[in-house]
Amino acid sequence: MKGKHGFVLMVVAGILSVQFPLNGQSLALKNAQSWQLTGRVQLQHLFNSDIPNDAAKTRQGFRIRRGRLQVKAKLNRHIETKFQIEVRDNSPRLKDAEGKLKFNDGLYFRFGQFKVPVWREELRSSSKLFLVERSLAAEFLVDYRLSARSIGVELGKKLKNGGMFAVNYSNGAGEGGREDAGRSKSTFVNNGKLITARLDVPVGKTLKVGVSGALQRAGRKIGADDNTGNITLVAPDFGLYLKAGQSQRIDIEGGLALGKIAGRLSDAGSDQSFTLFEVSGRWHKKLTSPKDDLAGLDAIEFAVGYSLVDEATSVSAFRFGPAAYFGKHARLQINAEIEDGDSSQFRIRSQFTVNF
Repeated sequence: MKGKHGFVLMVVAGILSVQFPLNGQSLALKNAQSWQLTGRVQLQHLFNSDIPNDAAKTRQGFRIRRGRLQVKAKLNRHIETKFQIEVRDNSPRLKDAEGKLKFNDGLYFRFGQFKVPVWREELRSSSKLFLVERSLAAEFLVDYRLSARSIGVELGKKLKNGGMFAVNYSNGAGEGGREDAGRSKSTFVNNGKLITARLDVPVGKTLKVGVSGALQRAGRKIGADDNTGNITLVAPDFGLYLKAGQSQRIDIEGGLALGKIAGRLSDAGSDQSFTLFEVSGRWHKKLTSPKDDLAGLDAIEFAVGYSLVDEATSVSAFRFGPAAYFGKHARLQINAEIEDGDSSQFRIRSQFTVNF
């Protein structure tokens, strides 16, 4: 524990020494043309009505969902880098550590740890999610290391019409998942790799459609013991962004994922197909002017979402709730969550986010 605290203190001290130089000296950027420091604080409260007061588990309370610091640096017009750490529940973690080479005509090559190009909802920043948490469908993809962060390389291109495409080759073992020679094998740490790709294009001024694909080589082979197999995924998605007058807008995003898990990876014996579905939307209204007596409240919104995970058994979730903005960089969200699977659960999840 002392080692973790020491790591955090060293990083914070280093950032402060850059941001606030001693003796009033001007800031000297040794290798970069420019630096940008940003951060995020998220306080979350969760209440689960299905947990009794006298149960062995807690029924409600607070947690630090995210405490992040991020530094971006531009070395020149061709080379950029990003470094992001997070302290969640008092445990430090590396989130992003990447370098990017930018070529002509929007072509780029990046390397390090970052999100693979799968699932529109997953690629949306945690500070800009329609609802407090990502959907059950997104969680399923993360569990099988088909989305979220991994260590690897990516070649992509930003299209002139606002679209993009990318091909990614990574460990497929998740955040910090090392697969260099000498690692102990597990289901996702092995000699296999994850290959993902995505194409996202605009259709007119209000609609974007995309499709992602993934091939994950999972399992492990040790001597005669071999349970390796493929997890495959094809996932089309869309984003619809509509203006409803000068001060209102409606945003709708959704996706469908069809995949298969090799039978050798589980006790099923035969290949297991799965279907994921998610759709969410929000209505957002900008107030005429900030309300000083309400801490600068200047916008309100209401969001709703439905997600389904259909594998061996089906689990669905319906979520909805309001949000309030206090300027562009602070938001309070309150969600009711109804989950239906082996057992039904009702939760109320609230979150306050500040970006700085």
